[in-house]
Amino acid sequence: MRGRYPAMATSSLAPPEVPMELHAGNRDRLLTALRAHLSTTASPPRGLALLQGGEEQTRHCTDHLELFRQESYFAYLFGVREPGFYGAIDIASGQSILFAPRLPPDYAVWMGEIKPLPYFKDRYKVDLVFYVDEIVQVLQDRFSQHGKPVLFLLYGKSTDSGNYSKPASFEGIEKFDTDLGTLHPILTECRVIKSEMELALIQYANDVSSEAHIEVY
Repeated sequence: MRGRYPAMATSSLAPPEVPMELHAGNRDRLLTALRAHLSTTASPPRGLALLQGGEEQTRHCTDHLELFRQESYFAYLFGVREPGFYGAIDIASGQSILFAPRLPPDYAVWMGEIKPLPYFKDRYKVDLVFYVDEIVQVLQDRFSQHGKPVLFLLYGKSTDSGNYSKPASFEGIEKFDTDLGTLHPILTECRVIKSEMELALIQYANDVSSEAHIEVY
């Protein structure tokens, strides 16, 4: 029997990096499913799937920031770890776009370096990156070749919690047509079927848990 405070054993399992190819594959699966759905409804394969990432929250009335956890659907498609982002996927071209928050200069005093847009493009392996305050201009300038683009927004009920996902919202969204019914069931179904990369990560989590139980025993 081990002592009351046994020495910590070193796990043989090194934490794996989550490759951005995993999220790119998830976007590809969503595109395939969205295009198939639109073809069955005789709708043109155009528009953008637009999601809003999670926001930082403070503890009650204080300025203490709670540990940030990304919104799950947004994490699935883009893998972004920072708060305040939006992400879009153009259904026609397959292009992926991130919109990053434009941080004030004094952010660097308290929180460190303000990363430039190319940093996020390289880190998250997307096609384009702009600032959040440029969403309206970018969507109008780049994706209005066939008229006002439709924005497919994430809105639907979680059968686990009974809560509803929050559709993306930004100043000027009223300038676009929006669809609240299409994206959620299709994206939810995509998340049900795991890719080989996702299965490998789940296996790793199971292996670490098993080792932990063995050590405790």
